[in-house]
Amino acid sequence: MLSPLAARKAEKLGYKNIKVFHAGLPAWKKAGNLVVSNTANIENLNKQEASYILLDLRSKAQIEKGHIPKAVAAVDGKVDNLKAQFPSLKAATIILYNQDGKLDAATAAYKAIAQWGYNQVSILDGGFAAWEKTGKEIAKGPAASEIKYVRKLLPGEIEVAEFKTLLDKPSKDKIVLDVRGEAEIKEDGVLPGTINIPLEALEARLAELPKDKTVVVHCSTGVRAEMAYNVLKKAGLKPQYLKANVDFDKEKKDQFKITE
Repeated sequence: MLSPLAARKAEKLGYKNIKVFHAGLPAWKKAGNLVVSNTANIENLNKQEASYILLDLRSKAQIEKGHIPKAVAAVDGKVDNLKAQFPSLKAATIILYNQDGKLDAATAAYKAIAQWGYNQVSILDGGFAAWEKTGKEIAKGPAASEIKYVRKLLPGEIEVAEFKTLLDKPSKDKIVLDVRGEAEIKEDGVLPGTINIPLEALEARLAELPKDKTVVVHCSTGVRAEMAYNVLKKAGLKPQYLKANVDFDKEKKDQFKITE
């Protein structure tokens, strides 16, 4: 089951039996479901020199025998011991892994971190065994015992403070694009001075966006905003995106909170 954006790409590749999950990842997470990532995601983060947290949930003996480089030891899945070291940025990318990727072995750690407010948590599909199969580097001996997260903006990212300033003092050279779905807009409200084009409709509505202005994209967590950034970049526009939580007051829809 794919997102509308991914479904169109699959159709272009010739796939016929395609089902679309219109509610998207935010609704999936909100329902308490788990999210998985893959080894290619870690490799891509490394290539981008992006900031992320990688937690090894296995036993001490397994970790010392071999672990993924940059991993921090959360021995036997005890993430509570590391809670005080987690960054203030709730949109920080956090990847958990065990030996074989079985979700039940990582569920408790995943849910604990999600309950702390972190919204970019995933479990590595196939676990350490999947990484080992790639033939990539494996570190030996003890893994790091402390989380040392340093925020680094990726290409196209805009600082939260700069985004807030843009809302307070609109620029003639920039527009703010909200790529959340119509149901979210109706239920939660919108930020002042923004326009809305749902992510799944973005490719079909590119002509509505000015090519002579910077398009600053936001969603509710930054995930869809980053996807939209890539679509706009490919189309030759000048995009930026916000990687942060945008929470609306459901009772007072003109009130909102933007937090890292």
